[in-house]
Amino acid sequence: MLKVVVHEKGGRTQRFNFDTDQFTVGREDDNDLVLDRVNISKYHLRFRRHQGRVEILDLGSTNGTYVNGRKVGEPRAVRRSDRIYVGDYILMLEGDDEAIAPVKRSDIIVAGHEGHPKARAVAIPPADRQDGEPLPADDLPTPLSRLVDDDSDLLTSARRVAPAGVESTYLDRIANRVLQTVLLNVSGLDPLKASDIDDEARETAVHLVDGLLRDMERAGELEEGVAIDSLRDEIVRELVELGPLTELMKDEQIREIQVAGGAAIRVVRERTGGGAEIEMTSKRFSGDRAVVLVVQRLARKWGFLVEGSQVIEGKVDDGFSMYALLPPTQVRCPVLNLRRNRTDANNLTSLVQEGVLSGDMAELIAAAIRGCRRILISASGGTNLDRFMGALVGEIPDELRVVCISDTGRLGAGRRGWLQVRRMADPADTIGLSDALGVVLRGGVDMLISQRCRHEDAAAVMDAYAGATRGAVVSLWGIDSAHALWRLAGLSTVAAGAIGALTVSLARSVDLLIRVNVGVNQEVMQVIELIEPRVKAGDQIVHVPIFKAERDEEGNTIFKATGEQPRFIRKLAEQGIAVPTRMFSE
Repeated sequence: MLKVVVHEKGGRTQRFNFDTDQFTVGREDDNDLVLDRVNISKYHLRFRRHQGRVEILDLGSTNGTYVNGRKVGEPRAVRRSDRIYVGDYILMLEGDDEAIAPVKRSDIIVAGHEGHPKARAVAIPPADRQDGEPLPADDLPTPLSRLVDDDSDLLTSARRVAPAGVESTYLDRIANRVLQTVLLNVSGLDPLKASDIDDEARETAVHLVDGLLRDMERAGELEEGVAIDSLRDEIVRELVELGPLTELMKDEQIREIQVAGGAAIRVVRERTGGGAEIEMTSKRFSGDRAVVLVVQRLARKWGFLVEGSQVIEGKVDDGFSMYALLPPTQVRCPVLNLRRNRTDANNLTSLVQEGVLSGDMAELIAAAIRGCRRILISASGGTNLDRFMGALVGEIPDELRVVCISDTGRLGAGRRGWLQVRRMADPADTIGLSDALGVVLRGGVDMLISQRCRHEDAAAVMDAYAGATRGAVVSLWGIDSAHALWRLAGLSTVAAGAIGALTVSLARSVDLLIRVNVGVNQEVMQVIELIEPRVKAGDQIVHVPIFKAERDEEGNTIFKATGEQPRFIRKLAEQGIAVPTRMFSE
């Protein structure tokens, strides 16, 4: 029996029999599987049996059909291990039918256009006969490029080998096709399926790369002058290591690495006399798939890879923090940025040493956290918000009962008794995030933390600010303090008329607003202002600065008190938490 398994994001998992030659999916009632969501078309896709296999066809749907993250444009064979993304659902096939059985290791499925597998197999010949003589031409398999119908000319020789140091689209196409073919055949290289690459997978990958390139060379498809050994090494490193990042991440002078698809990699390097300079390297990935593979491999190694996630952020090797955007998105290629941090920033003292904020500012923030005050962080898109939040979390006493909400549920990991909550939905989730948080908040919570608050947890954040928890630390993207209050109010309601009243309510609830941005001297990250929101007569919101980052007459960055004293320090004093008033003097 063949079944279609349906995983609803944030909902249940169901199974439907597929016992005919056709199985249609869509919103209309006459489909075999009815998925009544607005992002599902009336007739979205069809499964069909064809020539001994099961194929999927997109029926011209509005939002498209994706198999393993790649959009389907033509009939595509699917197997048990494939994931079909349709709107808010993930579909899979289940059963012992041979039509969906995994690929046998004796076959090598050739990657076609954009990595889609072709329903053909190619055998890799041995290097020579047993007697040491070369194999006769008749014994050679059909060349790799002859097995690809769409864009096969891209793998044929056309005098397109670029000089050393010059981009070669021809060589990149060859490398990308070989890489895609190996990934289709060696599941142990896929970070979604295996946490580490074992020796067997590594050896198999190297053998396939050698065989595919040898096959192409014998067929005359590799231009004379191509450095085959170098090409082979680059492909293998992308498959089993980190490709060109392997050396770049080990270079201690590199502060930042910027990758956009297969373009040349750009780095920010520290100068000997101080400062930094931008350098365009000659290194690059062979294509988008290689970039995605490295991002997923780093995320899996450090424990924050979530299947289906397109925004991936976290701490990785050699002191770098990784920020990546993976397709399909509005951006047409994968984007990867790696920033090296001077310290782990497990508390605010580390950030003081880096010049992110002053000692007085850190002391005030730490006191507010210990006293379970309500804090809101407004950060620009160019700052390392996750790192700043990690430093704040390091200031929270262990004895407090804390709920940490983040995309991957990794914030606060390792703190015993804390509740880590994953914002990103998983097919196995049986209830929605808002319902889960409603139960958690009824369990007596001292502090709620929301890293990059979004619509899914905004209602719980508003409850926390209203008194459901003793305190809260919430961060989100915002231009300034006024925008942060307005945006948080907007995330928590769909009624435009209620946003103004909610913004005023937030201004009354928030004790301290921290504005994080690029520094006044273009520092990577800096606390630009500490602000206390106040509400005057007529519901007028006034943003009162307590500390500011400025440039002095010599152009150096300084942090100055404004002379204003926050009102909440009186409440801290009642709790036995002393804050020296001298720090607020101008």
